[in-house]
Amino acid sequence: MEKININAVIPGMILGHDVVTKEGRLLFQKNQELSQKEIRTLKMWGIPEIIIVSESRNDPGTETRPKDQRARQFIDHWFRHNDITNPVINILYDICLDRLGKNLFEISSLFGKNREKTALPGQDKVGAVKDIRRLLNDRLKLPALPTIFAEINEAVQKPSCSGKEIASIVSKDPSLSATLLKIINSAYYGFTEKVESLQFAAMALGTRQVSSLALGITVVNYFKGISDKRINMQSFWRHSVACAITAKTIGAHVRGVEPERVFIGGLLHDIGRLVFLTVFPDDYNLLLSKLQGQGNFLYQLEPMSFGCNHAQFGSMLTETWNFSDKISKLIHHHHDEFKTLPQLEIAVVYISNWLVNATGIGFSGEKELPALNMNAWKALVIPPSLLDSIMKQVDRQVVETVRFFYE
Repeated sequence: MEKININAVIPGMILGHDVVTKEGRLLFQKNQELSQKEIRTLKMWGIPEIIIVSESRNDPGTETRPKDQRARQFIDHWFRHNDITNPVINILYDICLDRLGKNLFEISSLFGKNREKTALPGQDKVGAVKDIRRLLNDRLKLPALPTIFAEINEAVQKPSCSGKEIASIVSKDPSLSATLLKIINSAYYGFTEKVESLQFAAMALGTRQVSSLALGITVVNYFKGISDKRINMQSFWRHSVACAITAKTIGAHVRGVEPERVFIGGLLHDIGRLVFLTVFPDDYNLLLSKLQGQGNFLYQLEPMSFGCNHAQFGSMLTETWNFSDKISKLIHHHHDEFKTLPQLEIAVVYISNWLVNATGIGFSGEKELPALNMNAWKALVIPPSLLDSIMKQVDRQVVETVRFFYE
């Protein structure tokens, strides 16, 4: 028999002694074979370690145990800012362990392999930009988005906007039209017959849904020219698209949420970071170097160089592009530390971003997983048991959707 830390326990192990709580309640008896359900129960009761017999009935073998142990050590480290006894965290822990075993957990660098390291001559820190509006208006000098973006945005604001009007605007851009129809005909929407008309798509899905997709595609296309030598764009957009799909999936379970709005909020939540990375790569490289071994988060360090974090800047950027205030707020608050229950759609985008980071889908730059804000979770009023089906649905949809957005 041997004593083992609860986080090193794997299914198939057999208890060598009865397990009781501090209050004396019997949880499991000696010789109980442990499954994921029993392991989760032990963690929820705060059992720190157990005694197991040397061999399990499943006999996992000496070759797989070291791998399982390394996987658990990685997940333990990844979740170290979170309380593993929390039911939400506990379920996500098991989901991540399973994803890691199936090679679905992406651990990569946001910067491409061929990127050359650039030192800032004579500098070890970058001065903060005090006037963040000047950063937006003067220093960046970003060109305007395509005219079609403004046309769609203006049309969708009108109460009388029709599917025919949106279809007429989108059809002016053959590339946008083709991409939009590909997404609509994908498994994500599940039409039994092929949709060949943008007007029919607007009638079937709704004018706002089609226009939101068109706006999102336009913004993604705007940043397509960025070289992978500087930024791993596929990994970045995989994270963003997964966040959008997660937000829409969660939104379907929460009354009062507009699914297409949280989809766009999720898709564009890190757009401010993308601009920082694109326009100020040296400054951002320096921030990344400050993360090594310090347990800091990029969004906490960004104001050192830019006077604001990427969420705040992304919100200002979408305001400049005349997105609705509701979408700008989703982007602005996705890293907030909520002291009270946040507004529902803000909570949806915050939770979606946290879940996608936690489960390793794509990579947006953060090398640490922050603590889950429980006020955001409580605002959704959904059971933790939904998480497994939500993330499986995201996995099924993200690969095809990313291909359409970023091919």
